[in-house]
Amino acid sequence: MKKTFLVLLIAICATANAQYTLLTDFTSNSAFTGVNPMNDQNLISVGGALYGMTAAGGINSMGVIFKIMPDGTGYTKLYDFTGFSNGGRPCGSLVSDGTFFYGMTWQGGTNGIGVVFKIMPDGTGYSKLLDFSGANGKWPCGSLVSDGTFLYGMTVEGGINDMGVVFKIMPDGTGY
Repeated sequence: MKKTFLVLLIAICATANAQYTLLTDFTSNSAFTGVNPMNDQNLISVGGALYGMTAAGGINSMGVIFKIMPDGTGYTKLYDFTGFSNGGRPCGSLVSDGTFFYGMTWQGGTNGIGVVFKIMPDGTGYSKLLDFSGANGKWPCGSLVSDGTFLYGMTVEGGINDMGVVFKIMPDGTGY
């Protein structure tokens, strides 16, 4: 009984003393790294790397998409949002279909109220799938969800009553 208790106590103490590892520190040189990842922007793991977005920073101070290895090496800024035609201030997390990443921005686009986009994991092939207009929603929030056919998402405002919408769209930008 005493040996079991001692082993259990050691296991609990070892768990309690578990350490974390800082992978990267976003810096004041935000043009390079991006800054301010938000609480709704989770990392995704694809092909052994972690991918994420920041809500600010980058060359245009409108956010970035980045890649980092799980051991903290290889931080790479993949894409800078402009805040204009390609969107700005990404929100939510990226979602992957195995070929592209999909996401949304809170601002920017043709009407300044957000876009749905896709991009390759290496940062190339950016394509805007949808500009929010107000009638079809405005200020998307949260992350897209995929069922293998459609991407689903929500907006904070817009739609008939200007109280937000739930929408679906095909990965090629059709079928909204």
